[in-house]
Amino acid sequence: MDTLIWLSLAAVAIYLIDSAIWPYTRCGRCDGTGKLGAPGGDAWRSCRRCGGKGTRVRAGRGIVQRLWTRN
Repeated sequence: MDTLIWLSLAAVAIYLIDSAIWPYTRCGRCDGTGKLGAPGGDAWRSCRRCGGKGTRVRAGRGIVQRLWTRN
């Protein structure tokens, strides 16, 4: 049981370090292109989720940011 707890803590620590080094991931809605096909199929529009950038901030990055700015 102790091994499982230590492995879980190590996995969380690795994820947080990874999020600190690479804070962005590709947007899941537009698959990183930053644009979506319009309903008619002949035009493109910017993805609302990522704002047309194609990337979004990872969930772990918010945790890391809170830990860094905490006094």
